[in-house]
Amino acid sequence: MLFVLASQKGGVGKTTTAINLAACLGRGDGRVLAVDCDPQSTMIRQLGIEGRWLAVTLVDVLAGRAAAGDAVVADVAPGVDVIPAARELSGVEMALVAELGRERFLSDALEPITADYDQVVIDTPPNLGLLTVNALICADVVLAPVSCEDEASVQGLVELRATLAKLSRLRDTEPGLATLLTRWAPGRVLSAVIDAAVADLGLPPLVRVPTRAAVGQAGAQHIPLALSAPDGCVTLAYEQLAAELADPVQLRAERALSWDRFAGELVHAGARLRGEL
Repeated sequence: MLFVLASQKGGVGKTTTAINLAACLGRGDGRVLAVDCDPQSTMIRQLGIEGRWLAVTLVDVLAGRAAAGDAVVADVAPGVDVIPAARELSGVEMALVAELGRERFLSDALEPITADYDQVVIDTPPNLGLLTVNALICADVVLAPVSCEDEASVQGLVELRATLAKLSRLRDTEPGLATLLTRWAPGRVLSAVIDAAVADLGLPPLVRVPTRAAVGQAGAQHIPLALSAPDGCVTLAYEQLAAELADPVQLRAERALSWDRFAGELVHAGARLRGEL
């Protein structure tokens, strides 16, 4: 299974989710490949990887200078390998615009090594640009984190689903679309409102990841929270997410709706948020 973390809204916990999901999936007997597609390289920084010492990155792979296997950094966490990003990915993205089949460069690059892994987790930039589109073309399941501290992330979810609908012409099947809530605080009005707005879109969250200071501390310490605090409530939420994703029966694709329905959903969600906040 190939999971893509995507949201056009930054600060929703996308990279934190990618790292901890990979760490939780890697605890079993299988192997997990994490791919950092974000030019900001937040994933590898949070894993304590010094980008300046890397001889090969995803930049070289997409530019055709190296094979994907050459870019793999092994065992960044138990059972987890990673393909690192670099800031030059922004330039690669611009160069791909003029290329034929530009939406499939990542898929073609990863194809020779995906069979070596049981799961692949891809982190994407906080936008719906060409790097994100390349990742979405690969996806079996798209995971959309929605922050309970930012109502705009609900609109980002609607726009992500619209993008998946437009990309359906480029693939034989649509990927599944699943949501999770991050920075969730039970009893807080905004958390309840955003939870309801996401459910109203027909995408009830698989899990609710509670807000905790330990999440930011784990990033600063360059250790996935799933490893540094294995019994914490945040880790337990990500373990639940990994368990949900391991059951493909629960991940039937959420079929794209018409543009009119998208507009109606967005108006409804916005009205609900404005009326209850």
